[in-house]
Amino acid sequence: MWVLWACLALAAGGARALDNVTVVRMRVALEELHTIVVDADTEYILDFIPTEEQSQWPTRLWVSSSGGDTSRPLLLTYRQRAGAGTWQLPQWADGQLLFQFERTLCPEDSVVSNSTECIGGEDEKRVRGWFSLQAVSACSSALTVQLRAQPARDWRISFQQPLLTEITPEMPRVHYYMFEENQEQVRLVIESQDDVCATIAIQDYTCPIAETLEELATATIRMTMQRSGATQLSRERFPRGFYVVGVVHRTDACAGAEPEHEDWLWEAAVFGAAPPHRERARVKELTIDTRPALTRAQYAVAASVTLALFLAFYVAFGLFVLAQRWPRFRKLVEPKAVLKDPANAENGVQSQTDASQLTTGTPGRRQRRDSTATFDSSDNSDSDESDAPAPPARAAPSPTSRGDSPADSGGSPTVVINNDLNSSPSVAAIAPPNGINNRAFVPNTPTADGPRPVSEIDGDARAPTGTEGGAPVDTVVAAQTTLAAADGQQEDGITPAPTTEADAARPYGLPARLRVAALAQRRERVIRARSDRYLTTLYTVAVFYALPVIQFVAAFQIVMNISGSLDLCYYNFLCAHPAGQLADFNHVFSNLGYLLLGALFMLQLRRRRMYRKKVPRNEEYGIPAHYGLLASLGAGMMVVALLSASYHICPNRLNFQFDTAFMYVLAVLSMVKIYQSRHPDVNARAHATFGVLAVLIAIVVWGVLGGGALFWGVFTVLHVFTFLLLSLRIYYLGQFRLEKETWQRAARELRALPARGFRPLYTARLIMLVIANAINWGFAIYGLFMQSTDFASHLLSVLLCNTLVYMVFYLSMKLLHGERPRWYAWCFLAGAAATWAPALYFFLSGSSSWSTTPSQSRHRNHECRVLEFYDSHDLWHMLSAVALYLTFNALLTWDDGLAAVPRTEIAVF
Repeated sequence: MWVLWACLALAAGGARALDNVTVVRMRVALEELHTIVVDADTEYILDFIPTEEQSQWPTRLWVSSSGGDTSRPLLLTYRQRAGAGTWQLPQWADGQLLFQFERTLCPEDSVVSNSTECIGGEDEKRVRGWFSLQAVSACSSALTVQLRAQPARDWRISFQQPLLTEITPEMPRVHYYMFEENQEQVRLVIESQDDVCATIAIQDYTCPIAETLEELATATIRMTMQRSGATQLSRERFPRGFYVVGVVHRTDACAGAEPEHEDWLWEAAVFGAAPPHRERARVKELTIDTRPALTRAQYAVAASVTLALFLAFYVAFGLFVLAQRWPRFRKLVEPKAVLKDPANAENGVQSQTDASQLTTGTPGRRQRRDSTATFDSSDNSDSDESDAPAPPARAAPSPTSRGDSPADSGGSPTVVINNDLNSSPSVAAIAPPNGINNRAFVPNTPTADGPRPVSEIDGDARAPTGTEGGAPVDTVVAAQTTLAAADGQQEDGITPAPTTEADAARPYGLPARLRVAALAQRRERVIRARSDRYLTTLYTVAVFYALPVIQFVAAFQIVMNISGSLDLCYYNFLCAHPAGQLADFNHVFSNLGYLLLGALFMLQLRRRRMYRKKVPRNEEYGIPAHYGLLASLGAGMMVVALLSASYHICPNRLNFQFDTAFMYVLAVLSMVKIYQSRHPDVNARAHATFGVLAVLIAIVVWGVLGGGALFWGVFTVLHVFTFLLLSLRIYYLGQFRLEKETWQRAARELRALPARGFRPLYTARLIMLVIANAINWGFAIYGLFMQSTDFASHLLSVLLCNTLVYMVFYLSMKLLHGERPRWYAWCFLAGAAATWAPALYFFLSGSSSWSTTPSQSRHRNHECRVLEFYDSHDLWHMLSAVALYLTFNALLTWDDGLAAVPRTEIAVF
């Protein structure tokens, strides 16, 4: 210390007084600790002269003050060739008062000179890296100031050579990277082994350098991080290279937590005094690495391989269709179906006219809807007139075996080879013999109230109260009982008994054993139009939903590019490859599979539908072929591609529902389609289904933006109650309604026959609904207790699980009823299962999470796994697209084996 005072005494001889302020100027060396005393009457000018070796790097200056007042701070002004600036001590940072700091001075070549008139004189004599520091204080009390300047020898970041550095809130670090020759892009990867919150900023090579959180808020590119951070940088944006600046936060802002407050009350009560404040050291070690970015050739290879993968499905489909021209292969894929006889079709038209006369009393005219008719009860789809019911006719005989000609038909069956393979095979069709009408015979079956009119029995559109979808309850009872008795068929080895008083007393008059014929009473054209309405409704919803989405996410991308905040979008920064204005091209492009495979599925449906129109089948055989719902599944896949790609332009909390909205649609429509196969007349309508989906989307928005205990309580009640009500409607074929008359009727029947309350009406259906309710109760309880912030994924899991349960139930019931799917349907099911398993694995091991903070989401970032281009979420996109395609083909083809089976033999489950 005495050496310092001696130097000051020697310098005092050269000092001059000006307005009672003593200015002391000193030449000091780098890499030495210097101490000065500054007050209101004394100021210092320190000239730092580096050696030739020290001048090769920029200088880091550390300054510490013994005290001071923020209203009369110590001002430190530096001056160098690259510019000048001022700091002050003490200063506020993150709500705390700092009495020391460290800053990095600008390199001399960071500012390009635009003139030579200022060069010369004293400036030429100064060595490279020279700078001066002036210390001035307005405080009357003397302040002891310590300072040290040292060269930043770890200044340069070398390509593919990790650099280890350490930062604190008072001492940020600045490092520099300069692009190598012919290097256009580079990936910057920063890693750490601790959870201390820090902000990493990338700045252009210029002056001044931003080194505080307030200054970094306007830096070009910045992100918060804890353990991982990465981004890709180009020479086009940073032609002279870039700075990498690391600043530590004084709080755990990265985790979204408030500053911790120590609970000192208990310790004060025990030990008698409040313990001293214990502040944890906030030191963070960073490893900064630069890695090569992908070349254009690697982009082209990855894109080409992906495109070729999905186009291979088109090639496979084309080859499969061509292979049907080979007779031996055609025998493996051709189911047999009963074709519609043209002569009988004409008789059917005449019979329908007669039936309309019975109903309306006016010959040759069809009854118009009145103003009180509802959309559901009188839906003709293409006119304002209700279709007359089909006439009574003798039941079509059952074939002796599936795929063979009908026994005792009185004529020779016509076998036609159908090259209709959507993925389905060609169909060998059997035409019914001449003279047999296509409609099943439904007589005027008597009831407890007397004979029933024809219009009521065969499902007139103007059904009385107690109908669902145009199939009256009495129609179900009369048609099912009469058809089963007329055919003399058996179910599970038991011959159904005729209707008795006990059977009539069953709940809602439902029969003991249901057949598809009883629930397919409406005209084929009406049901087909209702199914097609799903597709038109989906198109309408998609257009009005997708256009604002695209505009919204495009605005997000623009804001991120302009602001430079990488916290706006939740990418997998370790595997995010930019292209043009897209910051994450690979996650957008990997959605191509949904688009191409959805289009291929719709192409297959169109081909099958055109052939069925060209060679119509008998409507009394097989499962009703309504392709509207299936087409909406294919179109839904294409919309998923659009919305998922839009979401991945800038994924975050505000737009996550864009990614999942049509996944909800696909899950719900899949369940509706499965139900429609065996319940064509009592299936949900398009407007009702999409109304429910609209409510689901609204709930998702509330859960994502609001959440909390209130939301989870309301949602749990709605979940359990809605599924219970839906279960009752499914069990009673839509005849149960939440109204007073329904409860009163149920109570009367239980009082009349109490034993029926303990005997299941449909055992298999009851078991399925019990299992489904148990699963949904489990989801509801889990959600209520966990209250996850990612509600959208929770709801998606509920819907997908219910879809899977329904598919397993449907397939199990087919096998229990002796129905065997065709071999290609088994292939689709096996392929779907084999694809869903890895797809879900990659989905659960996702590479980002919008439900956490941006820095926590970066914990899940990982390197690319395939072709150095795709990560786990990209693999989820591609595998789930294949899985959906195979699943939809399974839904399309697993009932092909019933093409020659009368509907009076096909069980309802």
